[in-house]
Amino acid sequence: MDKLTAKDLKRRYRAGERNFAGVDLSGESLRGMNLKGIDLSGADLSRTDIRGTNFSEANLANTQFVAAKAGTQRRWLVSQLLIAFALTAVASFLVGTLWTDFASSIVSPLGNATSTVTGGVIYGVVGIGISLGFLGVIYTRGVLVALGVALGAFAFSFAGASAVAFAGANAVAIAGASAVAFAGAVAIAIAIAIDIAVAIAGASAVVFVFTVAFAVTGNAPVVIAITAVGILANIIISFLIARRALLGDSRDSFVRNISVWFVSWGGTKFVKANLTDASFQSAILKSAHLYQADLTRTNFHLSKKVNLSRLGKIILANFQVQNLLINLRSSGQAYAGLNLKGAYLADADLADTDFTEADLSNATLEGATLERANLTKTQALGTNFRRTILTGATLEAWNIDDKTELSKPGTKTEWTVCDYVYLLRNHQERRPSSGTFAPGEFAKLFQEVLNTIDLIFRDGVDWKAFIQTLNQVQVEHGDVQLAIQAIENKGDGVVIVKLQTAPNADKKALHHSFMQGYQKAFKAAEKKYKDQLHFQDREIQIYHQKSAELYEIVKLQAQRPINVQANANAGDNAMQVNDNSRNISIGGNATGNVFQTGDGNTASIEFQQVTLPPPDRVNIQAELAALQTILAGLNDPVTTGIAAKLDAEAAKPAPDKSVVATTLETGLTYARNLQGFAEAIDKLRPHVQNAAGWLGEHGTKLLPLVGLVL
Repeated sequence: MDKLTAKDLKRRYRAGERNFAGVDLSGESLRGMNLKGIDLSGADLSRTDIRGTNFSEANLANTQFVAAKAGTQRRWLVSQLLIAFALTAVASFLVGTLWTDFASSIVSPLGNATSTVTGGVIYGVVGIGISLGFLGVIYTRGVLVALGVALGAFAFSFAGASAVAFAGANAVAIAGASAVAFAGAVAIAIAIAIDIAVAIAGASAVVFVFTVAFAVTGNAPVVIAITAVGILANIIISFLIARRALLGDSRDSFVRNISVWFVSWGGTKFVKANLTDASFQSAILKSAHLYQADLTRTNFHLSKKVNLSRLGKIILANFQVQNLLINLRSSGQAYAGLNLKGAYLADADLADTDFTEADLSNATLEGATLERANLTKTQALGTNFRRTILTGATLEAWNIDDKTELSKPGTKTEWTVCDYVYLLRNHQERRPSSGTFAPGEFAKLFQEVLNTIDLIFRDGVDWKAFIQTLNQVQVEHGDVQLAIQAIENKGDGVVIVKLQTAPNADKKALHHSFMQGYQKAFKAAEKKYKDQLHFQDREIQIYHQKSAELYEIVKLQAQRPINVQANANAGDNAMQVNDNSRNISIGGNATGNVFQTGDGNTASIEFQQVTLPPPDRVNIQAELAALQTILAGLNDPVTTGIAAKLDAEAAKPAPDKSVVATTLETGLTYARNLQGFAEAIDKLRPHVQNAAGWLGEHGTKLLPLVGLVL
């Protein structure tokens, strides 16, 4: 790395040179320099003085600003102090005069403003009451709301003056007090904002004291006491709001924005700069302009005074996120739904943190601790989880892609550290079911998930609406290929359908389109059920629960091969199936045996051994028409929908094999649970056998659904 002085940098930049990638400028003073559009990518600017420096539109990717000092130059700071003191003095004088006027009207009511002594007293009492009420609203709701309340009270007092139950002079007194109090309210708001801007709340106190001395000369001590109380109340409120605004309280965003805008005059500019992978660790960022900058994986660990920077709409604008990026500690807090896209959270302590529906895409969590964290529906596209501890985390419907790093290719030391996870909320569906993952096993498990989309239904599935939506989504997304990989019944009405798709498919868009379309189709189907079948609400709920009990569908999983081990020494013909491993042990001949699953369920289907016909000898249109007739004859809404789909494919000159295979697989799997399936199976077998021959490799998985084996 070539060492470069600030003087040489300035000279070469003025000569038109812009490429200074990888140079060493550590410890130099770049104060006030215009470096707009410069390329300092990979450069070392640690411990530099960058107050007032202009880095707008610069390439600062991977640049080190460790312990650098941003901010405003002295000449700007002096101007800010002078302007702030002048504005504070004016506002303070108005506030002091306001309270003196109200106090004098009570103690020495001359009635000059209201024509009566009684009106003068009312004027003072109402004025003080409105002023104190305004201060209370400022503290509880913020300056912006308080100004709105003051304006409303001002307008109301004049509009309703004639309806007041006092003499005419008293109505004028109330209206006048409201008007004066409103003017004072604006002055207080200005004073608070400017005091916060340059941290000179003490200056207000000094000016207020002189105001008291000037405004109440010759008046009674009571007037001085009342005025002093008002001044003290304003100072206290100013201090509390200043402290609260700088901590990011949403009630004081108006005041904070004015303050930061004021103090950032002449500050360090990073507007539209590329700060990807840059580091501001332990840097001072007061008065920095960071809006529209690219902060992907930018390190802000232990940086100071970020809250005094102009942030715009970047992720730092949320003070909860800002504190997380600075401290890298969450203490089990909730960041549900927040934007953490591109956040630098390497080695952060995020145990027990709730990231439900948060966006962590392109963030780095390398080496972070996410034990027992909730990542339900979290966007983690392109996120770095290398060496991240995810033991006990909940990963329900989290969204990852092929750029999500769960391990570093070719290494073992960079694997995600994980003993077990939960695939559903409330610690349900533990993986592995017992024991712990072997090294690298977790990464391999979720690499398989990258080609699937998980659809979670919590109240069962309306299969007719499901199939209708599946076809619709395929058309809407350019005939993207979607196939049902597995259907899992989790109990209590929870069903998970895994759709297989291409690795480069936009899974987030597909998931959103499917769930949105399904809800519409479901509501339409539900209305139809009510209108045509006169279902009551309870009956519909029972129907949905029963649809969730279609656990036989899970046993399909035809993409997973069934490993058959023949035992020549066995004497009986019973077949025992381990549903977890999908292994079948057979004694003797499989033909005619009873199929018994590992969970104890028994399906009395006799398997017949068959040979598939050559594809060119199959009239697929005729076979599909026959299958359509048989499935429609089962008189079920789902099989009727399947039949309609088959009829549509049969009408095509060249039916789509993948569509036919998927449709038949779904329809036969569903039909196996219907009462009429036992009577229909003999009719289905020859047509399924012929269809499987035409489908080739796509069709062999259909045979076991009707009790056929090769």
